Amino acid sequence: MDNTQQILKKIAANTETVGIIGLGYVGLPLAVNFAEAGVKTIGFDKNPTKVNSINQGNNYIDDIRDAVLKEVVDNVSLSATTDFSRMSECDALLICVPTPLDRFKKPDMSYIESACTEIGKHMKPGTFISLESTTYPTTTEDLMLPIIEQESGFKHGTDFWLAYSPERVDPGNKNFHTRNTPKVLGAMTAEGLEIGQAIYKKAIDQIHPVSSPRVAEMVKILENTYRLVNISLINELALLAGKMDINIWEVIEAAKTKPFGFQAFYPGPGIGGHCIPLDPFYLEHIAKQYNFDLSMIHAAGHINMRMPHYMYIKIATALNRHQKAVNGSKVFFLGVAYKPNINDERESPALEIIDTVAHKGGNVQYHDPFIPTIKTHGGITLNSLELSVQTLGDADVVVLTTNHSAFDVKFIQQHAKLIVDMRNMIEESSDKVYKL
Repeated sequence: MDNTQQILKKIAANTETVGIIGLGYVGLPLAVNFAEAGVKTIGFDKNPTKVNSINQGNNYIDDIRDAVLKEVVDNVSLSATTDFSRMSECDALLICVPTPLDRFKKPDMSYIESACTEIGKHMKPGTFISLESTTYPTTTEDLMLPIIEQESGFKHGTDFWLAYSPERVDPGNKNFHTRNTPKVLGAMTAEGLEIGQAIYKKAIDQIHPVSSPRVAEMVKILENTYRLVNISLINELALLAGKMDINIWEVIEAAKTKPFGFQAFYPGPGIGGHCIPLDPFYLEHIAKQYNFDLSMIHAAGHINMRMPHYMYIKIATALNRHQKAVNGSKVFFLGVAYKPNINDERESPALEIIDTVAHKGGNVQYHDPFIPTIKTHGGITLNSLELSVQTLGDADVVVLTTNHSAFDVKFIQQHAKLIVDMRNMIEESSDKVYKL
Protein backbone atom coordinates (compact mmCIF):
# COMPACT_ATOMS: atom_id res chain seq x y z
CA MET A 1 0.00 0.00 0.00
CA ASP A 2 1.56 3.33 -1.06
CA ASN A 3 1.59 6.53 1.00
CA THR A 4 -1.50 7.96 -0.72
CA GLN A 5 -3.63 4.92 0.06
CA GLN A 6 -2.31 4.76 3.62
CA ILE A 7 -3.19 8.35 4.53
CA LEU A 8 -6.62 8.18 2.83
CA LYS A 9 -7.36 4.99 4.78
CA LYS A 10 -6.41 6.71 8.07
CA ILE A 11 -8.55 9.75 7.24
CA ALA A 12 -11.54 7.53 6.43
CA ALA A 13 -11.09 5.72 9.77
CA ASN A 14 -10.63 9.05 11.62
CA THR A 15 -7.29 7.83 12.98
CA GLU A 16 -5.10 10.52 11.43
CA THR A 17 -3.26 13.14 13.50
CA VAL A 18 -3.36 16.77 12.36
CA GLY A 19 -0.71 19.30 13.38
CA ILE A 20 -1.42 23.04 13.37
CA ILE A 21 1.65 25.29 13.30
CA GLY A 22 0.89 28.69 14.80
CA LEU A 23 -1.85 29.05 17.41
CA GLY A 24 -3.20 32.54 16.80
CA TYR A 25 -6.42 33.92 15.30
CA VAL A 26 -6.25 31.42 12.42
CA GLY A 27 -4.56 28.36 13.86
CA LEU A 28 -6.35 27.89 17.17
CA PRO A 29 -9.94 28.01 15.80
CA LEU A 30 -8.90 25.57 13.07
CA ALA A 31 -7.32 23.25 15.66
CA VAL A 32 -10.48 23.35 17.78
CA ASN A 33 -12.62 22.49 14.73
CA PHE A 34 -10.54 19.39 14.00
CA ALA A 35 -10.57 18.36 17.65
CA GLU A 36 -14.37 18.82 17.81
CA ALA A 37 -14.64 16.39 14.88
CA GLY A 38 -12.79 13.79 16.93
CA VAL A 39 -9.47 14.18 15.09
CA LYS A 40 -6.38 13.99 17.28
CA THR A 41 -4.87 17.47 16.92
CA ILE A 42 -1.49 18.81 18.04
CA GLY A 43 -0.89 22.56 18.10
CA PHE A 44 2.66 23.81 17.64
CA ASP A 45 3.81 27.24 18.77
CA LYS A 46 7.10 28.74 19.93
CA ASN A 47 5.28 30.81 22.55
CA PRO A 48 5.17 28.77 25.80
CA THR A 49 2.53 31.09 27.26
CA LYS A 50 0.08 30.19 24.49
CA VAL A 51 0.92 26.50 24.75
CA ASN A 52 0.46 26.41 28.52
CA SER A 53 -2.79 28.35 28.24
CA ILE A 54 -4.25 25.87 25.75
CA ASN A 55 -3.15 22.82 27.72
CA GLN A 56 -4.89 24.26 30.79
CA GLY A 57 -8.05 24.85 28.75
CA ASN A 58 -7.74 28.63 29.00
CA ASN A 59 -8.94 30.47 25.90
CA TYR A 60 -7.38 33.66 24.47
CA ILE A 61 -9.27 33.92 21.16
CA ASP A 62 -12.67 35.62 21.32
CA ASP A 63 -14.07 33.68 18.35
CA ILE A 64 -13.77 30.41 20.30
CA ARG A 65 -16.19 29.62 23.11
CA ASP A 66 -14.32 28.93 26.35
CA ALA A 67 -16.32 25.78 27.07
CA VAL A 68 -15.53 24.29 23.65
CA LEU A 69 -11.78 24.72 24.06
CA LYS A 70 -11.88 23.23 27.54
CA GLU A 71 -13.92 20.26 26.33
CA VAL A 72 -11.55 19.29 23.48
CA VAL A 73 -8.51 19.70 25.74
CA ASP A 74 -10.08 17.67 28.56
CA ASN A 75 -10.94 14.78 26.23
CA VAL A 76 -7.37 14.90 24.86
CA SER A 77 -8.47 15.63 21.28
CA LEU A 78 -6.33 18.79 21.37
CA SER A 79 -2.95 19.39 22.95
CA ALA A 80 -0.29 22.02 22.37
CA THR A 81 3.48 21.88 22.45
CA THR A 82 6.67 23.83 21.80
CA ASP A 83 8.40 20.56 20.84
CA PHE A 84 8.50 20.59 17.04
CA SER A 85 10.00 17.09 16.91
CA ARG A 86 6.44 15.86 17.57
CA MET A 87 5.66 16.73 13.95
CA SER A 88 6.76 13.15 13.32
CA GLU A 89 3.45 12.06 14.90
CA CYS A 90 1.38 14.01 12.36
CA ASP A 91 -0.17 12.87 9.11
CA ALA A 92 -1.05 16.43 8.11
CA LEU A 93 0.68 19.69 8.96
CA LEU A 94 -1.19 22.98 8.42
CA ILE A 95 0.88 26.16 8.61
CA CYS A 96 -0.86 29.20 10.15
CA VAL A 97 2.10 31.45 10.99
CA PRO A 98 2.28 35.25 10.56
CA THR A 99 3.57 36.85 7.37
CA PRO A 100 4.25 40.48 8.32
CA LEU A 101 6.05 43.13 6.31
CA ASP A 102 9.53 44.30 7.25
CA ARG A 103 10.42 47.99 7.68
CA PHE A 104 11.00 48.27 3.92
CA LYS A 105 7.43 46.98 3.25
CA LYS A 106 8.76 43.71 1.87
CA PRO A 107 7.20 40.37 2.88
CA ASP A 108 8.92 38.82 5.89
CA MET A 109 8.95 35.15 4.97
CA SER A 110 11.06 34.07 7.94
CA TYR A 111 8.10 32.51 9.81
CA ILE A 112 7.16 30.36 6.81
CA GLU A 113 10.79 29.45 6.16
CA SER A 114 11.26 28.45 9.81
CA ALA A 115 8.09 26.32 9.75
CA CYS A 116 9.24 24.57 6.55
CA THR A 117 12.67 23.89 8.04
CA GLU A 118 11.13 22.31 11.13
CA ILE A 119 8.76 20.26 8.97
CA GLY A 120 11.62 19.02 6.81
CA LYS A 121 13.62 17.99 9.87
CA HIS A 122 10.85 16.13 11.67
CA MET A 123 8.04 14.97 9.37
CA LYS A 124 7.50 11.34 8.48
CA PRO A 125 6.96 9.99 4.95
CA GLY A 126 3.36 10.29 3.78
CA THR A 127 2.63 13.75 5.24
CA PHE A 128 0.20 16.28 3.74
CA ILE A 129 1.36 19.89 4.17
CA SER A 130 -0.77 22.99 3.61
CA LEU A 131 0.10 26.67 3.99
CA GLU A 132 -2.71 28.97 5.15
CA SER A 133 -0.75 32.18 5.76
CA THR A 134 -1.32 35.20 3.53
CA THR A 135 1.46 35.42 0.97
CA TYR A 136 2.30 36.17 -2.67
CA PRO A 137 1.56 33.72 -5.53
CA THR A 138 4.31 31.10 -6.17
CA THR A 139 5.30 30.88 -2.45
CA THR A 140 4.20 27.25 -2.10
CA GLU A 141 6.04 25.97 -5.15
CA ASP A 142 9.09 28.24 -5.27
CA LEU A 143 9.83 28.91 -1.58
CA MET A 144 8.39 26.06 0.47
CA LEU A 145 9.01 23.06 -1.77
CA PRO A 146 12.83 23.41 -2.06
CA ILE A 147 13.24 23.94 1.72
CA ILE A 148 11.15 20.91 2.66
CA GLU A 149 12.76 18.63 0.08
CA GLN A 150 16.27 19.72 1.06
CA GLU A 151 15.72 19.40 4.81
CA SER A 152 13.86 16.07 4.62
CA GLY A 153 15.50 14.31 1.71
CA PHE A 154 11.96 13.33 0.67
CA LYS A 155 10.45 13.70 -2.79
CA HIS A 156 7.25 15.62 -3.36
CA GLY A 157 4.38 13.61 -4.83
CA THR A 158 5.80 10.37 -3.44
CA ASP A 159 6.78 11.04 0.17
CA PHE A 160 4.67 14.13 0.88
CA TRP A 161 2.12 16.46 -0.70
CA LEU A 162 2.09 20.25 -0.70
CA ALA A 163 -0.91 22.60 -0.95
CA TYR A 164 -2.10 26.12 -0.28
CA SER A 165 -5.43 26.97 1.36
CA PRO A 166 -5.87 30.64 2.30
CA GLU A 167 -7.31 31.47 5.71
CA ARG A 168 -10.51 33.51 5.62
CA VAL A 169 -10.86 34.49 9.27
CA ASP A 170 -12.97 37.57 10.01
CA PRO A 171 -12.54 38.24 13.75
CA GLY A 172 -15.73 39.24 15.48
CA ASN A 173 -18.04 38.06 12.68
CA LYS A 174 -21.04 36.42 14.36
CA ASN A 175 -22.41 34.84 11.17
CA PHE A 176 -19.35 33.40 9.44
CA HIS A 177 -16.59 31.53 11.22
CA THR A 178 -13.97 28.91 10.38
CA ARG A 179 -16.37 26.00 9.86
CA ASN A 180 -19.06 27.63 7.69
CA THR A 181 -16.78 29.80 5.54
CA PRO A 182 -16.06 27.95 2.25
CA LYS A 183 -12.39 26.99 1.94
CA VAL A 184 -10.33 27.30 -1.23
CA LEU A 185 -7.71 24.59 -1.73
CA GLY A 186 -5.03 24.24 -4.39
CA ALA A 187 -2.49 21.40 -4.40
CA MET A 188 0.52 20.60 -6.57
CA THR A 189 -0.79 17.16 -7.55
CA ALA A 190 -4.17 15.47 -7.98
CA GLU A 191 -3.33 13.10 -5.11
CA GLY A 192 -2.49 16.04 -2.86
CA LEU A 193 -5.80 17.69 -3.71
CA GLU A 194 -7.73 14.51 -2.92
CA ILE A 195 -5.95 14.10 0.42
CA GLY A 196 -6.34 17.78 1.29
CA GLN A 197 -10.08 17.74 0.65
CA ALA A 198 -10.51 14.59 2.73
CA ILE A 199 -8.65 16.19 5.66
CA TYR A 200 -10.18 19.66 5.54
CA LYS A 201 -13.73 18.27 5.28
CA LYS A 202 -13.38 17.19 8.91
CA ALA A 203 -13.14 20.84 10.01
CA ILE A 204 -14.76 22.87 7.20
CA ASP A 205 -18.25 22.42 5.74
CA GLN A 206 -17.45 23.33 2.12
CA ILE A 207 -14.20 22.95 0.17
CA HIS A 208 -13.68 24.67 -3.19
CA PRO A 209 -10.80 23.01 -5.08
CA VAL A 210 -8.73 24.97 -7.62
CA SER A 211 -6.15 23.84 -10.12
CA SER A 212 -2.93 24.87 -8.34
CA PRO A 213 -1.45 26.50 -5.23
CA ARG A 214 -0.69 29.70 -7.13
CA VAL A 215 -4.37 30.06 -8.09
CA ALA A 216 -5.32 29.65 -4.42
CA GLU A 217 -2.64 32.17 -3.42
CA MET A 218 -4.01 34.68 -5.93
CA VAL A 219 -7.54 34.13 -4.60
CA LYS A 220 -6.48 35.44 -1.19
CA ILE A 221 -4.75 38.44 -2.72
CA LEU A 222 -7.78 39.22 -4.91
CA GLU A 223 -10.24 39.06 -2.01
CA ASN A 224 -8.31 41.50 0.13
CA THR A 225 -7.13 43.78 -2.66
CA TYR A 226 -10.74 44.13 -3.81
CA ARG A 227 -11.60 45.50 -0.38
CA LEU A 228 -8.51 47.70 -0.24
CA VAL A 229 -9.22 49.35 -3.59
CA ASN A 230 -12.87 50.01 -2.81
CA ILE A 231 -12.30 51.26 0.73
CA SER A 232 -9.48 53.50 -0.47
CA LEU A 233 -11.80 54.85 -3.16
CA ILE A 234 -14.54 55.75 -0.67
CA ASN A 235 -11.96 57.23 1.72
CA GLU A 236 -10.67 59.52 -1.00
CA LEU A 237 -14.21 60.54 -1.97
CA ALA A 238 -15.02 61.17 1.72
CA LEU A 239 -12.11 63.58 1.99
CA LEU A 240 -13.29 65.46 -1.10
CA ALA A 241 -16.90 65.43 0.11
CA GLY A 242 -15.78 66.97 3.40
CA LYS A 243 -14.13 69.85 1.59
CA MET A 244 -17.32 70.34 -0.46
CA ASP A 245 -19.58 70.23 2.61
CA ILE A 246 -21.28 67.03 1.35
CA ASN A 247 -22.25 64.29 3.80
CA ILE A 248 -20.58 61.19 2.30
CA TRP A 249 -22.67 58.89 4.51
CA GLU A 250 -25.88 60.28 3.04
CA VAL A 251 -24.39 59.80 -0.43
CA ILE A 252 -23.64 56.12 0.30
CA GLU A 253 -27.11 55.45 1.68
CA ALA A 254 -28.66 56.95 -1.45
CA ALA A 255 -26.34 54.99 -3.77
CA LYS A 256 -27.30 51.76 -1.95
CA THR A 257 -30.86 52.11 -3.24
CA LYS A 258 -29.62 51.03 -6.67
CA PRO A 259 -30.45 47.29 -6.80
CA PHE A 260 -27.59 46.37 -9.14
CA GLY A 261 -24.06 47.38 -9.99
CA PHE A 262 -23.20 48.95 -6.62
CA GLN A 263 -21.83 47.56 -3.34
CA ALA A 264 -21.47 49.90 -0.38
CA PHE A 265 -18.07 50.45 1.21
CA TYR A 266 -17.63 52.84 4.10
CA PRO A 267 -14.92 55.39 4.90
CA GLY A 268 -12.82 55.41 8.04
CA PRO A 269 -9.44 56.48 9.43
CA GLY A 270 -7.64 53.77 7.47
CA ILE A 271 -7.64 50.00 7.02
CA GLY A 272 -6.12 47.80 9.72
CA GLY A 273 -5.79 44.13 10.47
CA HIS A 274 -3.45 41.36 9.42
CA CYS A 275 -4.39 41.11 5.72
CA ILE A 276 -5.91 44.01 3.77
CA PRO A 277 -3.24 46.68 4.44
CA LEU A 278 -0.46 44.19 3.69
CA ASP A 279 -1.64 42.34 0.59
CA PRO A 280 -0.76 45.05 -1.98
CA PHE A 281 2.86 44.83 -0.89
CA TYR A 282 2.86 41.03 -1.28
CA LEU A 283 1.48 41.40 -4.78
CA GLU A 284 3.84 44.26 -5.61
CA HIS A 285 6.76 42.09 -4.49
CA ILE A 286 5.97 39.32 -6.98
CA ALA A 287 4.82 41.71 -9.75
CA LYS A 288 8.28 43.29 -9.82
CA GLN A 289 9.75 39.89 -10.65
CA TYR A 290 7.49 39.85 -13.74
CA ASN A 291 8.31 43.47 -14.63
CA PHE A 292 4.67 44.46 -14.11
CA ASP A 293 3.43 47.75 -12.65
CA LEU A 294 0.38 47.53 -10.37
CA SER A 295 -0.54 51.20 -10.69
CA MET A 296 -4.13 51.00 -9.39
CA ILE A 297 -3.26 48.83 -6.42
CA HIS A 298 -0.23 50.98 -5.64
CA ALA A 299 -2.44 54.08 -5.61
CA ALA A 300 -4.99 52.40 -3.33
CA GLY A 301 -2.27 51.35 -0.92
CA HIS A 302 -0.87 54.88 -0.91
CA ILE A 303 -4.28 56.38 -0.11
CA ASN A 304 -4.72 53.97 2.78
CA MET A 305 -1.26 54.75 4.15
CA ARG A 306 -2.06 58.48 4.07
CA MET A 307 -5.43 58.25 5.86
CA PRO A 308 -4.01 58.50 9.42
CA HIS A 309 -2.24 61.72 8.40
CA TYR A 310 -5.47 63.14 7.01
CA MET A 311 -7.19 62.17 10.26
CA TYR A 312 -4.55 64.06 12.23
CA ILE A 313 -5.40 67.11 10.11
CA LYS A 314 -9.09 66.63 11.02
CA ILE A 315 -8.18 66.66 14.72
CA ALA A 316 -5.91 69.69 14.33
CA THR A 317 -8.59 71.57 12.37
CA ALA A 318 -11.28 70.84 14.96
CA LEU A 319 -9.05 72.08 17.78
CA ASN A 320 -7.98 75.12 15.79
CA ARG A 321 -11.61 76.16 15.23
CA HIS A 322 -12.00 76.09 19.01
CA GLN A 323 -8.92 78.30 19.47
CA LYS A 324 -6.66 75.46 20.55
CA ALA A 325 -3.49 73.88 19.21
CA VAL A 326 -2.68 70.18 19.15
CA ASN A 327 0.42 71.00 21.18
CA GLY A 328 -0.62 70.83 24.82
CA SER A 329 -4.17 69.59 24.18
CA LYS A 330 -5.58 66.46 25.80
CA VAL A 331 -6.69 64.12 23.01
CA PHE A 332 -8.81 61.16 24.14
CA PHE A 333 -9.15 58.33 21.60
CA LEU A 334 -12.11 55.97 21.86
CA GLY A 335 -11.17 52.62 20.34
CA VAL A 336 -7.79 51.36 19.13
CA ALA A 337 -8.89 48.01 17.64
CA TYR A 338 -8.82 48.00 13.84
CA LYS A 339 -12.50 47.01 13.66
CA PRO A 340 -15.43 47.00 16.09
CA ASN A 341 -15.93 44.54 18.94
CA ILE A 342 -12.60 42.71 18.73
CA ASN A 343 -9.38 42.79 20.78
CA ASP A 344 -6.98 43.10 17.83
CA GLU A 345 -5.03 46.31 17.19
CA ARG A 346 -2.68 44.96 14.49
CA GLU A 347 -2.01 47.62 11.84
CA SER A 348 -4.77 49.74 13.39
CA PRO A 349 -4.80 53.29 12.00
CA ALA A 350 -5.66 54.54 15.50
CA LEU A 351 -2.14 53.69 16.67
CA GLU A 352 -0.55 55.73 13.89
CA ILE A 353 -2.86 58.68 14.58
CA ILE A 354 -1.93 58.50 18.28
CA ASP A 355 1.77 58.55 17.35
CA THR A 356 1.30 61.57 15.09
CA VAL A 357 -0.71 63.56 17.66
CA ALA A 358 1.86 62.76 20.37
CA HIS A 359 4.71 63.76 18.04
CA LYS A 360 2.98 67.12 17.54
CA GLY A 361 2.83 67.70 21.29
CA GLY A 362 -0.62 66.34 22.09
CA ASN A 363 -1.30 64.64 25.42
CA VAL A 364 -2.72 61.32 24.18
CA GLN A 365 -4.97 58.95 26.12
CA TYR A 366 -7.34 56.19 25.06
CA HIS A 367 -10.16 53.92 26.12
CA ASP A 368 -10.92 50.54 24.56
CA PRO A 369 -13.06 47.95 26.36
CA PHE A 370 -11.26 45.12 24.53
CA ILE A 371 -7.62 46.25 24.67
CA PRO A 372 -6.22 47.15 28.12
CA THR A 373 -2.71 48.16 26.98
CA ILE A 374 -1.10 49.32 23.74
CA LYS A 375 2.39 49.98 22.47
CA THR A 376 2.52 52.01 19.28
CA HIS A 377 5.09 51.75 16.51
CA GLY A 378 6.46 55.03 17.84
CA GLY A 379 7.20 53.40 21.19
CA ILE A 380 4.34 54.94 23.19
CA THR A 381 2.92 52.65 25.87
CA LEU A 382 -0.53 53.49 27.25
CA ASN A 383 -3.11 51.87 29.47
CA SER A 384 -6.81 52.15 28.71
CA LEU A 385 -8.54 54.76 30.88
CA GLU A 386 -12.05 54.43 32.21
CA LEU A 387 -14.73 55.96 30.01
CA SER A 388 -16.31 58.37 32.48
CA VAL A 389 -17.74 61.84 32.87
CA GLN A 390 -14.34 63.00 34.11
CA THR A 391 -12.17 61.47 31.35
CA LEU A 392 -14.52 62.80 28.67
CA GLY A 393 -14.80 66.23 30.28
CA ASP A 394 -11.06 66.57 30.84
CA ALA A 395 -10.27 65.99 27.15
CA ASP A 396 -9.93 68.95 24.80
CA VAL A 397 -11.10 66.64 22.01
CA VAL A 398 -12.55 63.12 21.96
CA VAL A 399 -11.76 61.11 18.82
CA LEU A 400 -14.06 58.24 17.81
CA THR A 401 -11.62 55.89 16.06
CA THR A 402 -13.37 52.51 16.47
CA ASN A 403 -17.12 52.02 16.43
CA HIS A 404 -17.44 49.51 19.29
CA SER A 405 -21.08 48.75 20.02
CA ALA A 406 -20.33 49.16 23.75
CA PHE A 407 -19.86 52.92 23.29
CA ASP A 408 -22.82 54.97 24.53
CA VAL A 409 -22.84 57.72 21.92
CA LYS A 410 -25.36 59.90 23.76
CA PHE A 411 -23.25 59.71 26.93
CA ILE A 412 -20.14 60.66 24.96
CA GLN A 413 -21.92 63.58 23.28
CA GLN A 414 -23.29 64.81 26.57
CA HIS A 415 -19.93 65.03 28.36
CA ALA A 416 -17.32 65.70 25.64
CA LYS A 417 -16.41 69.29 24.81
CA LEU A 418 -15.41 68.51 21.24
CA ILE A 419 -15.68 65.33 19.13
CA VAL A 420 -14.02 64.18 15.93
CA ASP A 421 -16.11 61.30 14.59
CA MET A 422 -14.23 59.09 12.14
CA ARG A 423 -16.80 56.26 12.10
CA ASN A 424 -20.17 57.99 11.57
CA MET A 425 -21.29 57.16 15.09
CA ILE A 426 -22.98 60.56 15.39
CA GLU A 427 -25.48 61.36 12.65
CA GLU A 428 -25.11 65.12 12.30
CA SER A 429 -22.14 67.48 12.30
CA SER A 430 -22.21 70.59 14.50
CA ASP A 431 -19.88 73.12 16.06
CA LYS A 432 -19.09 70.40 18.60
CA VAL A 433 -18.96 67.38 16.27
CA TYR A 434 -16.57 67.14 13.31
CA LYS A 435 -17.04 64.20 10.97
CA LEU A 436 -14.68 62.47 8.56
